[in-house]
Amino acid sequence: MEKIISMDKQGRLYIPEDIRKMLQIKTFVIKSQDNGMFLEPIEDDPIEALGNLGREKLKNKSIKQLKKEAREDIVKNVF
Repeated sequence: MEKIISMDKQGRLYIPEDIRKMLQIKTFVIKSQDNGMFLEPIEDDPIEALGNLGREKLKNKSIKQLKKEAREDIVKNVF
């Protein structure tokens, strides 16, 4: 989704309501990128976000499959 927005006199950006509702994130890191900027969201609770990522990675996988994937990652990243 793309929208054209502008800064006010104090340099503030207004993020349209539909985008705010879609993202449901209130904190961002701003990064300069080439000739512009990039807003990267920061989770309200980063520890919880990491836990959720872990749960998704482990979902519906056997211990055997997880061990196989771990070994493949080691081989790929070490050798």
